[in-house]
Amino acid sequence: MIEIYTDGSCSGNPGPGGWGVLLRDGDVETELCGGEPATTNNRMELLAVIEALQSLTEPVTARVYTDSQYVQKGISEWIHSWKQRGWKTAGKEPVKNEDLWRRLDTLASGHKLEWHWVRGHSGHPENERVDVLARAGLEQSRSAGKKVGAVVVPAPAAPPVKERNTTALSRSILDIQHATVYRGDICVFSDFSFALHEGEHAAIVGPNGAGKSTLLKLLAGGVHPLPLNETRISLFGEEGGNVWDVRKRIGIVSHDLQRDYLICAEGLNVILSGYYASNDTYGYQEFSEAQVARAHDVMQELGIESLAGRRFGHLSTGEQRRFLLGRALVHDPLMLVLDEPTSGLDVKACFQYLDLLRAQIRKGKTALLVTHHLHEIPPEIERLVLLKGGKIVADGPKTVLLNNDRISELFDLPIVVAKANGWYQALPG
Repeated sequence: MIEIYTDGSCSGNPGPGGWGVLLRDGDVETELCGGEPATTNNRMELLAVIEALQSLTEPVTARVYTDSQYVQKGISEWIHSWKQRGWKTAGKEPVKNEDLWRRLDTLASGHKLEWHWVRGHSGHPENERVDVLARAGLEQSRSAGKKVGAVVVPAPAAPPVKERNTTALSRSILDIQHATVYRGDICVFSDFSFALHEGEHAAIVGPNGAGKSTLLKLLAGGVHPLPLNETRISLFGEEGGNVWDVRKRIGIVSHDLQRDYLICAEGLNVILSGYYASNDTYGYQEFSEAQVARAHDVMQELGIESLAGRRFGHLSTGEQRRFLLGRALVHDPLMLVLDEPTSGLDVKACFQYLDLLRAQIRKGKTALLVTHHLHEIPPEIERLVLLKGGKIVADGPKTVLLNNDRISELFDLPIVVAKANGWYQALPG
């Protein structure tokens, strides 16, 4: 069964627009995109499906996924009445976009298709991918000033890497080059670049709205950059990796995960779910004796083994955070990514959690901390990246950048930075 994912995009509606397609046949994937300089969103949604079906060289059985109810209901329900009325609506008005509906009707008749609607911008991985492709088509048509179509998105050429002193660093874990990322209609990153190497611990600090959450979603595969020629994203030296493989190779603990995790999951299952990057364990998942034993070892290490049978929703915030850290650690990832790890914790739980993080760093885990709290940055993290308005405004040693002027400018507020025992804290200026 072939899977087809489609999406359309339009800036202004009417205005320049684009369409994107992802076709999946087993392990083989094909991405297409295109656009027009003057169009509407509905036409782009329709054209995405038309281009997808037009690319097929023989009759197929396929599932078609779209976030447009106009397309899904139109082809599944409304089109039969339209044709009976001579392409007129129930109000005897001409059907809008009749030319495209006729094309789609002809193409669809040659295949056995199931039509599915998915909610747009809700984190659906394939829908997010085709949304990015549609925006790429929009940008290509706007730049060219003419219609572009059926563009197979090429593997991006390796551009010159932003110069950084990496002579003393080991292999690259994360390398983002020239990424442009949208969340809905908002461009969060434009020409964004960032790299992290094994054993290099970094903290990304910025105010709300700086782009920290989008960066986390980019790492987890929740959002994708526009597929521009100069864009390159690699994890562990590999480009274009499978989202689920990435999530199992990087241990991520985020607020989104804690908020969305199923409250009925028992503690042991929270840890085990890390093997599948899922939000609980499910019947089709299998765990070896070694994996279960590893889960118990992790719980013992984090001091939560006595809570193995307690449901996630019955745990305190600090206990939940420990279980999610265990979930991130169970498959022994090389890299840990933590999003404001002590937010909501009391002083004791905060210090205990930071001790656990420091222990993992000493064991050789590469740590990437994303926060706006200076007190969360442990002494072991030496690199500081200041993020504001989707741009890196400073990147260098923590000892150089953590000063009154830099942090006050970052948060647009007079701030005094205090230091004690290798830790930092922000105080009112």
